[in-house]
Amino acid sequence: MKEVTLRELREVTGLVLIDFFSPGCGVCTAIETKLVAVEKDFPSWKFFKINTVENPAVASEYSVFTVPTIVVQTDGREQKRWSRYFSLEEVIEFLHEIDETEG
Repeated sequence: MKEVTLRELREVTGLVLIDFFSPGCGVCTAIETKLVAVEKDFPSWKFFKINTVENPAVASEYSVFTVPTIVVQTDGREQKRWSRYFSLEEVIEFLHEIDETEG
């Protein structure tokens, strides 16, 4: 997973998963570790992470008020988001659904 800035994120198209995290968040660290493994199963997706402490403008632009938050986009449009308490299986299932409709 690549950490990006708002400018870089605005230029990205295609299938995108964005992980909003905070460095002091233990749950965020656990989610990120799992997402790195998930990323290998979705080669057509771009996985990014945003540190909300260092990049509050990005969090604000995406209306992220709690971490962890995961946002899924297709061609710059938000398709779904999960915040705070969610199952990573839900995210994986949704990515598969998008892959099926896009492919």
